[in-house]
Amino acid sequence: MSRLVSRLSECGRLLQVALDFKDLADAVRVAVASGLGRDVILEAGTPLIKSVGMESVRVLRALSANPLVMADTKTMDVGGLEAELAFSSGADAMSVLVASSESTIREAVEAAESYGGAVYADLMGFTDLQEWVAKAKRAGAHVALIHVGIDVQRSLGITAVQALDLVRKVKELFGGPVAVAGGIKPEEVDRVTSAGADIVIIGSAITKAPDPARAAGEALARLGSRCR
Repeated sequence: MSRLVSRLSECGRLLQVALDFKDLADAVRVAVASGLGRDVILEAGTPLIKSVGMESVRVLRALSANPLVMADTKTMDVGGLEAELAFSSGADAMSVLVASSESTIREAVEAAESYGGAVYADLMGFTDLQEWVAKAKRAGAHVALIHVGIDVQRSLGITAVQALDLVRKVKELFGGPVAVAGGIKPEEVDRVTSAGADIVIIGSAITKAPDPARAAGEALARLGSRCR
């Protein structure tokens, strides 16, 4: 069992803070403000990885509390190679887009399991929900990720909280841990968990808050974690 899945079993639910920065110092500042609790996952966001590479994962993992770290690689090809890069740098999890081939997801899963890591199957842009979830399951993904992207949020005004029926459906189809991301605010966390989310992912509502520590604290208070 991966460290992330083991922690999820222990805590029941986890809060993932999406550190979508370009500057590593900003990411570390918000990571520390988030509390580094046992029920917190620090996400090396895609912009951060593209800006400073896997150094972002290494630095986050080296923080004093030895936190859980997820690398949001959004892998589309060479799943084994990109997983190797993430896990050898200290990641506990990484993401693969389900829009990629089943082989790509499977190769990432095989690499993850050799390191005791986990793979998020990112359903962003799905066209056939049932088939895409089935593909993720066949490939052995550990977490199904429902992800309403930032561009969709901006152009259509849709957030994950407006798609809670989708969360329920994915939970039913996947039969394992489900993560949810997309414009979620701290005060909405309990609504998302009530729909079946095991991992609630919050980005700008924490990272751009006037007081990130307070925002993270409110999210954690509503999470219902057994590790509080």
